[in-house]
Amino acid sequence: MRILKSNPVLTITNSYLVDSPQPSTISYLWNFGSLLGLCLVAQIVSGILLAMHYAGTAELAFSSTEHIMRDVDYGWLVRMTHANMASFFFLCVYAHISRGLYFGSYRTPRMGVWVVGTLIFFLMMATKEMWPKWMLKINVNYYSFYFVSNFPLFFNKSRIRGNYRIGPHNQDVLSVLICGMLGDWWGDVIEGQSGKAVRFNVEQGISNSAYIHHLTNLFFDWGYSSYIVPKLVKKSESINDKRSNINIIRYNYRLTLFTFSSLMWVYDSFYTNINGKIVKGIPIWIEEYITPIGLAHWIMQDGSRQIKQGINIATHSFTKEECEFLANILNKKYKLKSTVVKTGHVNQWKISIWKESMPLLVSIIKPYLIDEMKYKFIEYI
Repeated sequence: MRILKSNPVLTITNSYLVDSPQPSTISYLWNFGSLLGLCLVAQIVSGILLAMHYAGTAELAFSSTEHIMRDVDYGWLVRMTHANMASFFFLCVYAHISRGLYFGSYRTPRMGVWVVGTLIFFLMMATKEMWPKWMLKINVNYYSFYFVSNFPLFFNKSRIRGNYRIGPHNQDVLSVLICGMLGDWWGDVIEGQSGKAVRFNVEQGISNSAYIHHLTNLFFDWGYSSYIVPKLVKKSESINDKRSNINIIRYNYRLTLFTFSSLMWVYDSFYTNINGKIVKGIPIWIEEYITPIGLAHWIMQDGSRQIKQGINIATHSFTKEECEFLANILNKKYKLKSTVVKTGHVNQWKISIWKESMPLLVSIIKPYLIDEMKYKFIEYI
C-alpha cells in the first residue's frame, strides 16, 4: 500500500478507487456507473464488428445493413446489441446523474468526480459541429479496421449457407461480375445438401495490385466478400530466370466472393459440359450487362494499350464467332468501332477497338477508372 500513496500517479488512482470516501448508506443505486462502463465496452466492441461490414453511403447503407442481418453469422445479434446498448446507455446516464443530485454527490469530497463526470456528459451530448473538421474526414470504415477486419473473428467470416443468400443483386454488382467473367473471373460449384451454389474468384498479378485492391474493396462495400484486401496466393509453378539460373516463385492476388445459390444462373450461362469437359462460352443475353461500369472493369482487367492506336481486349478463350458477337455489341450499343483480329496463336482472337473510337470509349468508362489504370488511355484523358 505504501507505493499507492507515495507515487504521484498511483496516488490519484488510489484516492478515487481505494481510499475514496463513500456514504454509509450506499445502495444498489451506486451501480449505475459500473453499468455505464459495461454499456460503453459493449458499444465499442459491437461497433467495431458492425463497421467491418457496413458501408456508410446513401447507395449502399441499406444493402449493407441487410447483408449484416441476413448473411453475416450472428450479425442480427450484434446489431441488436449495439442498438439496445445505446438506449440502455442513456437510461443509465440519467439515472446516474439523478442519483448524484439526490444524494449530494456534487459536494466535497466528491466535487472533483462530479466535475469530470459533468464534462464527460457535455462531450457525449455535443453535436458534430463542435468537433474539428479533420476528425470528421477520417474514413473509419476503411482505415481503422484495415487490420482488424482480416483477423479470423467469428463475426468477420460468413458461415451462412449459400442457399440462404437470395439477393436481390444490384445491377452494378452483376455487371462487374458478368463482364469479369469475360476476362479473368471463374466460378467454382459447391455441392450442398439442398442444392448447388457457386463461388466466384478472380486473380491478378502483382503488377496489377492496384486494381485488385480496388476491386476487393468494392465487393467488400457491396457485402459480397469478407475481406477488405485480397489474399496473396503462391502459384504452384515457378519461372526459371536463365540469366541468374534461379527459380522465381510467382505470386498473385486473389479475390474470392461469398458462395451464392442465387448466382448459379450466371455460372450455368457461361459454362457448358461438352463430352465431360467444362467449356466457357458467351451467354446470348450478355448485352444487358455490358454496362459502362462493367465495360470499365472488363478493360481494366484485359485491355492492353496500343501506343498511338486503339486498345485491344484479350478474349483468347473464346471462339471467333463469340468474339465477333461481343464486338457487334460494342458497335451497336456504344457506337464503338471494333473488330476481331488474330493474336498470333492458333484459334486465339482478340477484340480491337479503333483509335477513332477511343475518345468516345474514355467518356463512357472514365467515371469508373482508377488512377493507376488511366495509363492505358493517356493520350485521351
